[in-house]
This record gives sequence, C-alpha cells and structure tokens, in this order.
Amino acid sequence: MTGSKYSYVVTLMESHGVLNPDVHMFVKEDFYQAEPDVVAVIMTQLSLKAGLKEWGERAFKAAQSEMKQLHFRDTFKPKHWRELTHTQRQIVMESHMFLKEKRDKKIKGRTVAGGNKQRDCISKEDASSRTVATESVLLSCIIDAEEGRDVTVIDIPNAFVQTRIEDEKDMAFIKIRGVLVDILVEIAPDVYKPYVSKDKKG
Repeated sequence: MTGSKYSYVVTLMESHGVLNPDVHMFVKEDFYQAEPDVVAVIMTQLSLKAGLKEWGERAFKAAQSEMKQLHFRDTFKPKHWRELTHTQRQIVMESHMFLKEKRDKKIKGRTVAGGNKQRDCISKEDASSRTVATESVLLSCIIDAEEGRDVTVIDIPNAFVQTRIEDEKDMAFIKIRGVLVDILVEIAPDVYKPYVSKDKKG
C-alpha cells in the first residue's frame, strides 16, 4: 500500500492495540491466506483526520453524532489534569475515532481507547469486552429457524458505555484531543470548556 492508503486502517491491530470493531465477524483459520483486496475492504476504516479529508462534512457530522451520544449518555466526567494522581496520569489512555462508510453510504464514527496503558495494571480478562461469539449467534438462529420460534431483535445503543461505575478505582481515564474537544465544547461549553488545555502537541 502506498501514498494516502496508509491513512486507512486495514490491519487487525494498530501499534496502540486498538482492535477493529468488526474483526470478530471475519476472522477464520485461513484469514491470512484470504484475498488481500477482500481483507482490505472488510477491515478498512479511516482515522478521523483521514476521514475528514476523504468525506468532509459527512465525516464531521458523524463525529458530532458519536460525541453527542457519548455526552448525553453521561459517558464522560471531565477531570482536570492537575486533579489526577501520579499513578492516574501514568495510565491515561488516548482516545481514537475511526470512521467507516456503511453500505447505505452513511458515515459511522467509532470512538475507542488505546488500552496499552492498562496492560501493566489490569489483566486481559478484566479489560476485554464481553461480546457474544458470532458462531453462538448463528447457531442460535439455526435452532430458532428449525423449531419455528418467534424471535424479537432489540438494540441497546452504546450498551458498554452506559455501564455505571461507582468506584473511582475502576474508572478509565481517557484523553480527548483536537476536533473532538471542539465538538464537546460546542455541545456543552459549561461542562467541558473549563477543562480544556493545550499540551505540547497542541
């Protein structure tokens, strides 16, 4: 891959350890022997910067929509850097937003956190998301169809981020930068503006 294609996220895991949210749907034993172009299409999503360049206003609206969801579901509780202990500062994770164009041409934003800072203090089992195996869903569907069961499908938006965490020691500290900060300040200036600061990277 050359040129601007380096902006595309087509690997299973980036150096900061963020797994593509769709990877569980496509991984199989002969995955690495699959047609490279097919794998690229399946795994392709853009970083926020590349997405804004590629899709412009549509990408910005997708980023806005994602941040609005996180705000209105009380996902974030702003905290100033000075309030953090030395230990907390050591495990602050970077946030990353990836954008993907869906089959209906809508742009979907996904915000993730680079979990590499947790590796030394949280076990892999405790840090991983409890998601159902695709094979289990398919097997359940087969049984439902074979037995003629009535099936209802529901969606719980942002299921993981709606989990209430009361004990501060179980909370994750995430740094948000750039455009995403501007969007949050635009959504709720009284909530976020007092916590905005410029670091060495601007």
